[in-house]
Amino acid sequence: MEGQEIVGSFVFAFVMLLSNVGGIGGGGVAIPLVMVFFNFSMKPAIAISSFSIMCSTLARFFFNFNERHPEKADSTSIDYGMTNVMMPLILVGSLTGAYVYVSFPDLVLQIILTILLFILMVESGRKFIETYRKESKAKAE
Repeated sequence: MEGQEIVGSFVFAFVMLLSNVGGIGGGGVAIPLVMVFFNFSMKPAIAISSFSIMCSTLARFFFNFNERHPEKADSTSIDYGMTNVMMPLILVGSLTGAYVYVSFPDLVLQIILTILLFILMVESGRKFIETYRKESKAKAE
């Protein structure tokens, strides 16, 4: 391994750790990291990102599956009823993503992912400001 790859391994692990703690998959950030530090093209970077998301999600599940809900003593922190609603939509999204992945060249995928990351960044910033104002108002009262 070269020095860049060693540094990339630590940065990648740290970013995925923070993403996992934050409750997001981290795939949008993992793809550019894999491309920059490990010199992969877009399609292998997407595959590595998807695999790392799966591994971190499984690890988070095994650590949290028996944890109790903080407000409801008789239920777990994971709402298994919600998975019945979410899983069909996730499967449709994954199938659509697989078709897009195979159909389009790397440049188009980079443009789509850049637009998606920008939209997610704007929405996260908006949500942060909204939450900050609510908490500041509640703290002042």
